[in-house]
Amino acid sequence: MTNSTPEPAAPARRRSLVLVVLDITVGVIVILFGIVLALGVIVTALSFANLQVTDETLRSTIINVMIAVVIFGWAITSGMFVIRAIQRRYAFYWPIIGIIIVVLSVYIGTFAASTIAVNA
Repeated sequence: MTNSTPEPAAPARRRSLVLVVLDITVGVIVILFGIVLALGVIVTALSFANLQVTDETLRSTIINVMIAVVIFGWAITSGMFVIRAIQRRYAFYWPIIGIIIVVLSVYIGTFAASTIAVNA
């Protein structure tokens, strides 16, 4: 019986400087766009406080959950962008995932708020 030792992994190919700069630049631009979008969603969520609803607790829960999802969704994906950039791997897609989370939260939150709103 022979003991086989695992072969060391091949070193990763180095990315060209142009790709590194492009990756970081696109990521930072998308992060800045995500900040503006997230602030807009938070303002939208806060405007739900003016709705006439049957259940005040449910309305405040929807507002708080919507704001939390936006903040954590954006912050976690932006943090992953930084981590992946430090690891020298492709990172631009993490802020895009954050924007998708922000957009989904506004649609789901608006739908939830519209279901409890009272028609005047």
